[in-house]
Amino acid sequence: MGYQKNWSDWWRGFLGLSPDGYREVLKILQDRYVDEMHHVNLYTQHAGKMQYPQFRERLLAIAADEARHAEWLAEKIALFGGKLPSAAEAPTNGKNSWQRLLADLDEENHCSAELIEMMQTVREELPDVAQVLERIFEDGEKHRAEIRDMLMRSDPQAHITG
Repeated sequence: MGYQKNWSDWWRGFLGLSPDGYREVLKILQDRYVDEMHHVNLYTQHAGKMQYPQFRERLLAIAADEARHAEWLAEKIALFGGKLPSAAEAPTNGKNSWQRLLADLDEENHCSAELIEMMQTVREELPDVAQVLERIFEDGEKHRAEIRDMLMRSDPQAHITG
């Protein structure tokens, strides 16, 4: 355990971060990792319940993007000597495809605001971490546009599924 502490201390010193700044950045990365894994689970579940196969495929592609984001974050967490947090299973939201898509859009919108705040927090001291968060944010913009498109093409009164 002493080795891990020394490694963390070395990185903190190398990056010029205070112990509090180091913990804050690690917490940001870990929180974002949990969010990305939550998205993977949520979108995969929703894809399985989609009425339209093209929507199912699109949500699975978005889930794959989210998994890639989690991998990027896991690399940064490991670089900082942190541990990967566990992500709880995502409960299924909504009773029909349209409601699930609306819940997915709400989730992406919420995370967008959080990502902007996270990027601003780390941008000056850790531009490479901010760059990863920015790439995740940019993908999120594409995901929101795709989900909005699916919402506009789907029927809000579509049959209720489990």
